[in-house]
Amino acid sequence: MTKTVSIYAAQILLGVIAIAAGYAKLGGSGLMVQQFQALGLGHGFLMVAGTAEILAGLCLLLPRGGILGAVLLACVMVGGLGVTIGHVASAVAQPVPASSFTSTSYPSIAKSGRHDGGMIQIVRQRTEWDI
Repeated sequence: MTKTVSIYAAQILLGVIAIAAGYAKLGGSGLMVQQFQALGLGHGFLMVAGTAEILAGLCLLLPRGGILGAVLLACVMVGGLGVTIGHVASAVAQPVPASSFTSTSYPSIAKSGRHDGGMIQIVRQRTEWDI
């Protein structure tokens, strides 16, 4: 009996969380919109994900709809994970433009504009703190 009650309690809790997350997406919460825009996803996908989460949450609130809700919520989560991994992989695969590097060398190179073969030049990726 305790096992059944705890399973239903977890199901209800997960359903309420899914409904709240879906409502935040449909309501256009700033954080949700920023996350979807950072991944390059439009407003339409935000609406689809929010609707799917609300439907999954409602299914989880019903005892007989728990499996359907769990499957629907798992599909939303796997889809979100796939988009995130794909976005990170595409960002890593893009070549870094030369303007994002800063060069450090001896003052004689900077003044004369020529590079001797024996000089050492250090190139590192520019950070947001570079002035």
